[in-house]
Amino acid sequence: MIRALTGADLSAYRAMWLDGLRRTPDAFLLTEAEAVGMTDAQLIARLEQGTIFGAFVQDQLVGMIALSRGGPERLRHMGDLGPLYVHPSAQGRGLGRALMQVAEQAARDMGLLQVELCVDATNHGAIGLYKSCGFVQIGLRPRSVIVNGTPRDDLLMLKQLDHA
Repeated sequence: MIRALTGADLSAYRAMWLDGLRRTPDAFLLTEAEAVGMTDAQLIARLEQGTIFGAFVQDQLVGMIALSRGGPERLRHMGDLGPLYVHPSAQGRGLGRALMQVAEQAARDMGLLQVELCVDATNHGAIGLYKSCGFVQIGLRPRSVIVNGTPRDDLLMLKQLDHA
């Protein structure tokens, strides 16, 4: 089952996010220290927006994806996806694709014309998933992030929702 997360999911969401940061720090923008520093109130406010979706197996949160709409008026037609994370115990079941589809439908329901994402250039599994979901690479951001002193490049990917 996939559904929008709420403030009631705070503990499970925080645990899932921290698990992802520890296992795959290259896949997240924030560091573990930054995530730990976020207050419950900040996370609950984000969860209550209804744009973070969770995949559940037997009432256990095993995956998540976030959708963020552009803030300024001139960017309100687009959204950003990510992070997407599926716990290793639940990978290989199509949950990543299902989470992508739910987030895409939410973007359409919000009237967004396109969604974008960034992905580490070496994360071939995620890149393959995104391409199979209709995303195309629109650029490369060299040294997009520096993880443990090592610069990492990100691919910028986009899907136009009004052309599908």
